[in-house]
Amino acid sequence: MPEQHDIPTTGWVLAWADLQERPAEAASHGFAVGTGAEQSSESREYITGWPGPGTEELAAKAAAEGIRLTLVTAESGAADGPAPGGLTPVSERVLLMAPTAELSAGVELPENAQVALAPMETFDAVEITLFDRPVARGRIQVRDDFAAVAIRELPEGPEKETLERALFAAMAEEAFIHGAEYLHMVVGQEAAASYEASGWTAAARLVSFEKI
Repeated sequence: MPEQHDIPTTGWVLAWADLQERPAEAASHGFAVGTGAEQSSESREYITGWPGPGTEELAAKAAAEGIRLTLVTAESGAADGPAPGGLTPVSERVLLMAPTAELSAGVELPENAQVALAPMETFDAVEITLFDRPVARGRIQVRDDFAAVAIRELPEGPEKETLERALFAAMAEEAFIHGAEYLHMVVGQEAAASYEASGWTAAARLVSFEKI
């Protein structure tokens, strides 16, 4: 697992941005994600590690530009102390990790179900069809040996867990082929516990701030 000071500078940030079709580039001590003029204010953020030397600098830029600052931290106090730059905490997400070797095990799919991967402009789309009808969708991007994934669509009902596991298995196999040992996924804080119970590990918290 990455050390705390490595978390904000690893490839998962750029891969994660690709999944959302948001441009990303290195910024001072971190990343600028979705900061192009064509992006909505809700999708624009600066991302940096906490604690770290770039927090106050990027907080000042975020406040001046009216966009979000996201701190990536393995510690529990990022949202509890004084907010950087006078910003206000607005959301919290969790960065999860899981070894590809543990997720790539075969999953028994329903009869007449098929899994397919299709390369898109900034990610690979993963789709499961049942009787030629899409029933589950995900995305994966492998960059610099880091694989980021996202679940985009799952049906409600008894087959939901099986289909999700099948998506992860397909994405883990793709990541392994490209040399990535872990899948990375960002989820809302409320969803993290169920994934941790199924074998994912919380690697960091993403605490976001805005000027209110």
